[in-house]
Amino acid sequence: MLLDMNVKLRRGHFDLTTQFSVHDTSVGLFGKSGAGKSTVLGLIAGTIQPQSGHISLNGKILFDSRKGIIMPREQRPVGAVLQIDCADSSETVRDNLNSAYHRTLKQRRLFKLDYLIGLLELGTILDDTIQLLSAGERQRVALARALLKAPKILLLDETFAAIGNGFRAQLLPILKRLQDEFGLPVLYASQSLGEILDLTDQLVVLEQGKVLRSGSLREVAKQQDIFSYLGICQIDNILPVNIRHHDRIAGCSMADSFGLPLTLPLRPQFKVGSQTQVSIRARDIALSRSYIEGISIQNQIKGRICALIPSGESVIVQVDCGGTLLVEITPGACRNMGLQEGEIVYCLIKTHALVYINELDALPYQRVVNHGDGYYYLGATGSASADISAH
Repeated sequence: MLLDMNVKLRRGHFDLTTQFSVHDTSVGLFGKSGAGKSTVLGLIAGTIQPQSGHISLNGKILFDSRKGIIMPREQRPVGAVLQIDCADSSETVRDNLNSAYHRTLKQRRLFKLDYLIGLLELGTILDDTIQLLSAGERQRVALARALLKAPKILLLDETFAAIGNGFRAQLLPILKRLQDEFGLPVLYASQSLGEILDLTDQLVVLEQGKVLRSGSLREVAKQQDIFSYLGICQIDNILPVNIRHHDRIAGCSMADSFGLPLTLPLRPQFKVGSQTQVSIRARDIALSRSYIEGISIQNQIKGRICALIPSGESVIVQVDCGGTLLVEITPGACRNMGLQEGEIVYCLIKTHALVYINELDALPYQRVVNHGDGYYYLGATGSASADISAH
């Protein structure tokens, strides 16, 4: 798959001059509000027409100003969930989805209609007209309709934020399966780095309608100090954990995350077998070349260095421990240890440096939160729990 785009558009005082390509991988369209993310998606989907340029998908021309070609949105092999979408308000959800399902050739269908209805919890609103739906419900219907189309590329515009965190957890595995098994790339537009990096670490950064930089998170961060550019002051890791047992005498709760044992602060209110999340600041993790005997730090997690990312006065070390940990150290420490990508290290974490998500205080700063296994989250000002539910 190849999406190639080189267009110009002027709307009022906003000038968009954008050129980029998407190959067989998902890409995040990242930028602040007003950068042109939604406009770019609209140009690809066909809801907006540029003044000049061309857009092609798998060799098929979607738009070409020189040749006078403008493919109608309905004919484009593109599934799109856009903020500006407004389905026919006189249709019921059932009719809307049935229409999309039957328009798709049988041999091209990826999902059964009943499966998507169950996945997105649309059963209770099937007989409601579109005009009666909430914004989140409309987004879920639009996503189901887009997937029923069996597109060659899926365009999502802040979709996770619109549908809510509960559906996000259900949809992420589906979107990853679409990428891995069906080769369906996702172009996800958001001003939340975390939402994008849940799907991919390949970024196209937009600013005022132009591509500011592009590449992997590591490449983008090395081109310029992206963390400072975004005003991010702290990097946290969020780890999903399974509670295994509570040791009241030792004063700790035993758990595992990504198959690795963890010693947590004692919280007997969590039932054995239950799942929760804990947070650890990247700067509260130390690195060692080897396992250290005879120290009080109970969590020593073995992993391999994936990337060393310079970030102002720090170096962000990305460590694969089954899941992903981001560790913040000084350039001097990195130099003195002679750290290199691909090497084995141990991440040292004090028990009481691990904080349960529901116990985090309000944090008056922006932060990047790493969800492990390559998942990241860009938190906004406010409490951590509010941040998480907002996405």
